[in-house]
Amino acid sequence: MVKGEVGVLGFALMWRDFERFIFVKNFLKTEFRFNILEETEKFILPYSSYYFKEMGKPLFKKFVITDRIFNKQDIKDLKLKTNWIEDRFRIDGRRTVNIDPFFIDIDQLIIPSTKYRGNRIYLGDGIFLEFELWYHNKSYQPFLWSYLDFKEKIPFFNYVRKKYLLKM
Repeated sequence: MVKGEVGVLGFALMWRDFERFIFVKNFLKTEFRFNILEETEKFILPYSSYYFKEMGKPLFKKFVITDRIFNKQDIKDLKLKTNWIEDRFRIDGRRTVNIDPFFIDIDQLIIPSTKYRGNRIYLGDGIFLEFELWYHNKSYQPFLWSYLDFKEKIPFFNYVRKKYLLKM
């Protein structure tokens, strides 16, 4: 195995209806066969209204770290699968839970996206890859383009790195 080839599967999950969130979270656990190692408390995104029109408000979010190791070359297929899951649980054409998978390892946190931005690498099938956090100087570091919620949860990702990732 080459260093950087695999990562621990994580999810950024956003929802409005808690019961729907629990249902989808359990579906993800079954579909991808994982247990949850750590998760943040739920939080609200006070600085973004991007999803309000589609999903309503208030919206809650949390980061979930699983015990599932994935090969990073499968990140495109993983995002396509989570898009399918989002579509499966739509109500009246609207998403009920937003599912953003990511991989984290001792050096980086990467996320796939369907949205183009100049800093993202196209993987095919409408999926782009973004380097979200990089471990440097004893902490994960954000980039100019890093999402604010990932920046704000760097202490959580540092904790995950120390507790789980360094032991792998």
